[in-house]
Amino acid sequence: MRVVMIVGYPGVPWETDWVKSAAHAAEVVRLSNTDELTWPQVDGAPYLAQDPDDPRHYQIKTFSWRPSRLFGRVSHVMMARRYQRAVRYVARKYGPVDIVHAHFYWAHYLVAMKRELGIPYVVTEHHTSWQGHWTEPPPSPLGIKRARELYAEAATVITVCKSLLDKISSYGLTGRFEIIHNPVDASGFAMPDPAARAGRDTVEFVSVARLAPAKGFDVLLDAFAAASRDDPRLRLTIVGDGRERVKLEEQAARLRIADVVTFAGRQPRTEIARLLHTSDAFVLASRAENLTVAVLEAWCAGLPVVTTDVGGHSEVMEAHLGHLVPSEDTAALADALRAVADAPEKYDRQRIAAEARKRFAPETVGAELDRIYRMATAGDRARS
Repeated sequence: MRVVMIVGYPGVPWETDWVKSAAHAAEVVRLSNTDELTWPQVDGAPYLAQDPDDPRHYQIKTFSWRPSRLFGRVSHVMMARRYQRAVRYVARKYGPVDIVHAHFYWAHYLVAMKRELGIPYVVTEHHTSWQGHWTEPPPSPLGIKRARELYAEAATVITVCKSLLDKISSYGLTGRFEIIHNPVDASGFAMPDPAARAGRDTVEFVSVARLAPAKGFDVLLDAFAAASRDDPRLRLTIVGDGRERVKLEEQAARLRIADVVTFAGRQPRTEIARLLHTSDAFVLASRAENLTVAVLEAWCAGLPVVTTDVGGHSEVMEAHLGHLVPSEDTAALADALRAVADAPEKYDRQRIAAEARKRFAPETVGAELDRIYRMATAGDRARS
C-alpha cells in the first residue's frame, strides 16, 4: 500500500511521528508545505523539491496570495490543482497511490482531488481552534463550510481525543470519525535513571510549549511563585519561544522568581529529551488544548505531569501519572506543584515511561492506521 501524507509544519515532532506511524502501515511519500523551496527542484515540476537525505520527502510550494477573500478563494483552487499534480507525480515515480492522508480542516483540497483522481483520503484533525477558546479563535464560517464537505467525503476523520470529536460534533459536522491519540517516537528519550536525583537539593520542573496565551504561562508563573515561596528548592525551565516571551520574563522579574526560572528558548528535540531526563516533573498550564504532544513526551521520558483539565487531558491522565487541575486556577496549580515537590520519588518513573512508550508508540498508532487505510481502500473498491 502507498500513502501520500501531506503536512504543513515540516520538522515539528508531531508531524514526523505521524509519518513514522503511517510507515508501519504503508509506504509513505511525504509532501511538506513551504513558502519557499530550499531543496533541489524536481525536473519538470517547479513547485516541488526533493529532500536530499530522504528521497520520499518533498517540499511543495504553497500560495500565500491572499490579499482579499476573492483572491484567497482563487489561490485555494490553484493550490488544490497543485496538490493533484504532485500526487500524479508521486504515482508516476513510485507507483499507484492508494490513500492520501492530510491534517487539519483546511485540507479541503482533498475533496476535489478525490473527485478528480479517484483516490480516497483520510484526515487527522487536531487543530485547537475547534475548542472555541478566546486564545484560539474558532474556525470561520467558510472554514466550517469547508470542514463539513471535507469530513463528509473522507474515508475516515481521525480526532486525537474525544473532547475534540465532541466539539466538532457540536457544530453539526458529520463523518466517519475515529479517535486515535497522538503518537510519540520515544527512541530519542533515555529511560529514567533512579540515581539521577542523587546528591541534588533542588526539584526541577520543566515546561515545553510555544509562548502564547493559550499555553497559560502567566498562570504558571503566578503559581510557581506561590509554590517556590513555600519551598525554595523549586526550579523551573521553560522551553519554547513566542510573542509572549518578553512579557513573561518581565512577570518573572516582578514576581522575584527570575533567579529560579530559566527561559531556555526554542530547543531541538535532542535537548528537550535531555531536559526531560534530568528533570523531576513536567508542568503545563494550558487554557486550550486537544491532546498535547508535550505531555505525552514527558510521560515517555518517565516524568509525572501537572497540567490542566482541558481538551483530552482527562482522557489519558491517571493518578499515578500526575495531577489535573482546573484551567486558570492558580491556587490549585500551586498546590499540585507542592505535592509533586514534596515527594517526587513516589512516582514510578520506569512504569510511567514503559506504559507511555507502549500506549503512544508509532507502532501502536501504525496498527490503527493500517486498519483505517485498509477499510478506506476496501470501501473505495466496493463503491467502484
